[in-house]
Order: sequence, then C-alpha cells, then structure tokens
Amino acid sequence: MPIPKVSAARAPNFCRMRHSYPSPPYPASHYDDQMCLKPPLLLWVAVLYLSRAITLPVAMAIGHFAGVDASAITLFRGVWSVDALIPSLIAAVILYTLCRRVPSASKWVRWIWARGQIFLAVSAVLDIALLSTALVRQGEVNDQSLLSLIAAVVDAYFLVYILAARRVRHAFSEFPAPLDPPAPVAPAGR
Repeated sequence: MPIPKVSAARAPNFCRMRHSYPSPPYPASHYDDQMCLKPPLLLWVAVLYLSRAITLPVAMAIGHFAGVDASAITLFRGVWSVDALIPSLIAAVILYTLCRRVPSASKWVRWIWARGQIFLAVSAVLDIALLSTALVRQGEVNDQSLLSLIAAVVDAYFLVYILAARRVRHAFSEFPAPLDPPAPVAPAGR
C-alpha cells in the first residue's frame, strides 16, 4: 500500500530559520511549542542585566508596593545610574522581542530578533565604555568605583557569552513562523 504524499502547502510550517547551521542535537526540552530553540536562561539573565537602568526602577516600584524594606530600595537607588539608560534602552528592545517571540509577532519584531546579537553586543560595549569613562573620571578607588569595575567585568562576560555561545547564535537564528492570513470568504449564494 503506497504512502500518501503530503503537499508542501499542507506540510506543517514550524520554525523558519535564517541560516542553515548544522544543528547540534539539543534535547527536546530546549524547543518551544513551535519547534524553535528556546533562548537559554543565561541569555535572559544577560538581557535583564543589560537593561537594568529600566528594569531596576520597575523592580523598585514593585518592591515599594510589596512592602520591601526602605534600606533595600535605597541600595537599589545607589546602583541605578542615568548614564546606563542608553545601553539599557537598546537591551530593553531585545527584552521586548524575547517576550513577543510568538507566531503572531510583527515584522519589525522579527527583524530586531534576527539582529539580536548585534543589539546586545552594542548595548554591552556602550555600557563598558560608559563605566570605563566614569572610572577614569573618578580617578580614585572607592566603593562606587569598585561597583563600576565589577559591572564592567560582568558586561564583558555577557558580551563574550552573547558573541561566542553557539546556542545563543542558534536561538537568534530561529523565530516561530508567522500565522497564515485567513482565507478570503467567498460571497454566499449565486
């Protein structure tokens, strides 16, 4: 008994890939419902960290309403810097696309996601440059300069991770296929 062939129009259109990397065998748990590679947890951490000038005030506001101790909120305010706002805005765009990585996403979300590594690398480099400039201007070693130095080292770590990790590259090369537009409705009767 011959096996019926499935036409290309009826074949499931799961994940569209921009590149044809020879995929390493990832476990099934690393894929989402659309059969696209999930972004790794460390990528989420990197994006949240790089967008900290935006996410930290949100966390402080939530903490304030949740009854977090005022000294903890004061500590958060000491870490926040307006200088980090531009790199954080760039990373926040990727945070948005991480949350909008669904088949119904718009074309510009798909365009940004396809260039996500570049966006995050630019964010990390800008953050390192701003922190280094602040360290040079300060000129003396104190608690604030040590925090800036640690932040620059963390930025450098995430920069290397974003650019070198194969799984990150593969995750940014995949995006769920767009939903097919509804078929036109034919006029009834006649």
